[in-house]
Amino acid sequence: MKYIGLSMKRLTYKSAGVDVQAGDKASSEAFRQLSKTFNKNAVLVDHVVGLKADFKGLREPMLALAADGVGTKLKYASSLKENRAVGVDVVAMCVNDLARNNITPLGFALYRATGKINPKVMAEVVEGVVAGCLQAGCVYTTGETAEMPDFYEQGEYDLAGFAVGVFERNRLITGEKIQEGDVIFGLASSGVHSNGFSLIRKVLSPQTVKRNYKLRSQIIEPTKIYVKPVLEANQVFDIHGWAHITGGGIVGKLGKIIPDGLAAQVKKDSWPPLDIFQEMQTRGGVSDREMRNTFNMGLGMIGIASNKIIDKIINFLSGRGERVYVIGEIVKGRLSEKVVFK
Repeated sequence: MKYIGLSMKRLTYKSAGVDVQAGDKASSEAFRQLSKTFNKNAVLVDHVVGLKADFKGLREPMLALAADGVGTKLKYASSLKENRAVGVDVVAMCVNDLARNNITPLGFALYRATGKINPKVMAEVVEGVVAGCLQAGCVYTTGETAEMPDFYEQGEYDLAGFAVGVFERNRLITGEKIQEGDVIFGLASSGVHSNGFSLIRKVLSPQTVKRNYKLRSQIIEPTKIYVKPVLEANQVFDIHGWAHITGGGIVGKLGKIIPDGLAAQVKKDSWPPLDIFQEMQTRGGVSDREMRNTFNMGLGMIGIASNKIIDKIINFLSGRGERVYVIGEIVKGRLSEKVVFK
């Protein structure tokens, strides 16, 4: 048989750019790390991580899934060698989305893709995922590492996460109970979190922030995980709605949970701004409207509740280490404008 190719050499998967052994090694290392997240719900059955499904105490348990990624923040992680941070991010983006609906995260799965596997980088990402799962109280159950030569630039990689959670059907929080006179409160973010980076890169490149510690820390700081304080507050108080402020910013995410006929009236300057957002406006000339439609502006999770219990909620969350700000109220509004800044 004749072989047509480079110097008559036989092609292999490895010579084409995919090192299966390196992938297996990265997966084995991830499996070793994920065992740190095992809790009472985790069961290891012949190398398969299972989650107990008895859900005692729930009358009508339901399961829900969430999926998300880190986006172009990965450009900064690669350049600044902050790979652990985005490991936390990919967990946070999924579990916070569950918690806002009063869904308890149970398990998490990770997808990693890169042009060429770098064991050190992949291990650092997994360290972040483990840390994020521990913060959220869920089990890192499984994952996939894909080596895709010629698809990514050298040193770049992509991440996606998938989380499963459980909830009591009649305890789901969607915003439908929000009413006129309710108070809007916000939980401080740890930084930019993990959205809006395509705009940030137009103003503050990875090389620019590398030399500015304050901006660098606010950009790369992992997304704050709100799961435990939010779920604990839901057990004690009748909170009418939560908005996880990611893509679409305060206007987009808060507006989605406001019922028709109502509007969220948000007070300007009712919480301290982060330096990174002021820098974006100064250097890039980004308008207030665009900022509010893109970024969290210093508030990673926003809640809405009756004005009769707001003081107790603030004390409760503050006692759990959260910085909480009253930022507005629910008023009668137009269908076309769900969030108004005053």
